[in-house]
Amino acid sequence: MRKLINSIVVLLTLVITTGDVSADPWAQQMVAAKKINFGVIATGSEAKKLIEVKNVYPDMVHISDVTTTCGCSAATTGKQTLQPGESTHVQVQMNTQKFSRRKDSNLIIKFDSPRFAEVRIPITAYIRTDVVISPGLLKFGEVQAGTEGTAVVEIAYAGRADWNIVDIKFGNKNMKATLSPPQRSAGLVRFKLTMTLNDSAKAAPIRDLVTIVTNDQTNPYVPLMVEGTVSSEFTVVPQTVDVGVVPAGRTARKQIVVKGRTPFTIESVDCEGMADCFKATIGKEPRIIHSVPLDFVAPSRPGRFSEQLVVKISGRQELLRLNVTGMIVN
Repeated sequence: MRKLINSIVVLLTLVITTGDVSADPWAQQMVAAKKINFGVIATGSEAKKLIEVKNVYPDMVHISDVTTTCGCSAATTGKQTLQPGESTHVQVQMNTQKFSRRKDSNLIIKFDSPRFAEVRIPITAYIRTDVVISPGLLKFGEVQAGTEGTAVVEIAYAGRADWNIVDIKFGNKNMKATLSPPQRSAGLVRFKLTMTLNDSAKAAPIRDLVTIVTNDQTNPYVPLMVEGTVSSEFTVVPQTVDVGVVPAGRTARKQIVVKGRTPFTIESVDCEGMADCFKATIGKEPRIIHSVPLDFVAPSRPGRFSEQLVVKISGRQELLRLNVTGMIVN
């Protein structure tokens, strides 16, 4: 009888410890978000949120799957294998085309290495049916640095005849909003919102939020996403140069390629952290593409290093940066 009781206790312990993998604190330590609240969003709008997953452990971590428990939302991830200290993002997007009103679901992030576990994060949103935005976000696309960009959406409302947009709020100082006068007919109110990105915006991805403020006292705010990329006049590849394992005093040669839209010259290639260790052979003739040999002379300082190379283009204030890594041995 005692053996039977002991067996039942062991079985119950296994069920409790393996059945509720979502409560595993090992996995929860890698995900800071405890809930995902989209708030009130418009029909047709592209509502997305990024959830960071960071490997805080000394072992490699692998994400086996990301999913949601309702068709009203979807989840995707980029990098699935995370080395110690590395991060990735899981993107959660609401389906505002096919679903409406209050929607609740869960994001599930599953891990299968170095152990099996999962994290469940509640998702909530209210998709209002009286406001429709087309297209679903303000999309600048790719804008060349030094030029202006524009993004346009139409906002339609069905309901109160006196409904109005009273303000457009956003935090990006490089953007400007222009709202057309309202067009009212047959119970519908229509606006056209134009966002302009000025030519002083620096090269970088754009991911911002614009808030449409209305005179609706119940739900005055309508969020709207802004996406795009300001592309540099110049690019450098690769973005990370690994010189490998180099004995102290020895030389390793690598190569970088710098591209521009028009012919240019390179003024310098420097490494602030290891100023005397890198020597770049720079051509003097203006070209659209420069192949730059890079010699690394390993100092007598053994160990792994990670530094930044800075490429300065003649006559330009913008600096191009890339990472350089390696291992020095005696």
